[in-house]
Amino acid sequence: SCSFTVTVNDNENPSITCPADITVNNTPGTCEAVVNYTAPVGTDNCSGATTAQTAGLGSGAAFPVGVTTETYEVTDASSNTASCSFTVTVNDNENPSITCPADIVVNTDAGVCEAVVTYTDPVGTDNCSGATTAQTAGLGSGSTFPLGTTTETYEVTDASSNTASCSFTVTVNDNENPSITC
Repeated sequence: SCSFTVTVNDNENPSITCPADITVNNTPGTCEAVVNYTAPVGTDNCSGATTAQTAGLGSGAAFPVGVTTETYEVTDASSNTASCSFTVTVNDNENPSITCPADIVVNTDAGVCEAVVTYTDPVGTDNCSGATTAQTAGLGSGSTFPLGTTTETYEVTDASSNTASCSFTVTVNDNENPSITC
């Protein structure tokens, strides 16, 4: 009599298919967006395959502005593996905001045809950090303003290059009487 052993090895990798890349806009007022998707589940020629997320945040999470890579891996009972990845991109399409002070009207300083004017510089705000505010027109607080009207303009730019601006005027009036000596 003779006996022998037949060993069947599973060397076929499982398979998994991820969803297409996802792109959404931020939730207004926040620097993120909740994104839901159907998590991929791997398949195999033999039973016992398990699927696990190995990178990313998972469906239903609050994804930050930017790109997050989601990776899933399936492992079969024979330790063969396969993985797939996709990205979740959250775009910040929300403009920052900025509020300028009210228009300013002053008289010339005594004896000159101009006035030094100070005001609080406006600072923009945004739903995400990293916004910068710059003066794009005018003389700036603490400057000597000439007789007449000068327009002061400020612009805020967020990290995603969205912008907003505001303007106000500084008007210098000459209400000083002339003098004469006889």
